Amino acid sequence: MCGRFVASRPVEEIARLLEVDKVDVPAELLVPRWNVAPQATVLAVTVPLADPGLRRLSAFRWGLVPWWAKDPSIGARAFNAKAETVKDKPMFRSAVDRQRCIVPADAFYEWAPAARGDPTRRKQPWCFRASAGSGLLLIGGLWEQWRPRDAESATPVHTCTILTTDANELVARVHDRMPVLIAEEDLEEWLSPEPLPPGELGRFIRPAPPGALETFRVSTRLNDAREEGPDLGEPIAGEEPGETEQPGDARLF
Repeated sequence: MCGRFVASRPVEEIARLLEVDKVDVPAELLVPRWNVAPQATVLAVTVPLADPGLRRLSAFRWGLVPWWAKDPSIGARAFNAKAETVKDKPMFRSAVDRQRCIVPADAFYEWAPAARGDPTRRKQPWCFRASAGSGLLLIGGLWEQWRPRDAESATPVHTCTILTTDANELVARVHDRMPVLIAEEDLEEWLSPEPLPPGELGRFIRPAPPGALETFRVSTRLNDAREEGPDLGEPIAGEEPGETEQPGDARLF
């Protein structure tokens, strides 16, 4: 599962690192954020079918709304999609063929159960980032365009979801799922607005390699989606993940 992440890197730097051709980003996404939650507006990189040579960085609401939905409320429960079954789910089947995207992030969070003896019963958040400490995470996702059926002239709503897969050894100490991380060398093929060859999806949705990530405990202030600030992504003292928690027991909500 991936229900919160960090998006603190300047848009200009993201565009440069991902070789973006066109940037269309609202002012609200120009500020760093350390507690991005579902239904927030996020950045995503896409390549449109109409112009397969154009790599675009633009805004999407986090929570996928399929084009055929009667209303956009369905997106509230579709901020994650299980990568192993997206081809079988009507909500994601169309997008996985031609509308794959990258959600750039500096880190993501997962939650472990409350520590034994903690009277507040607060779940403990852990931050996961690239082991180099400064690498950009290329989170694999899907995107959609939706508009009301009775308002063809209405401005379309662009939404996205983050794909998840089995946790690698490090993340599994806290949670049994993790976001799909696309390797830099696979970026062009992942973003291509063409169906992947049969059986090729599995090549992209494997858990991140051992050693790709590092983790540390962060403040339980993160549990409140209204909290914000760089201190939320700073490590605090505590046991290593798995020393007091049981892998696979954690749930974000």
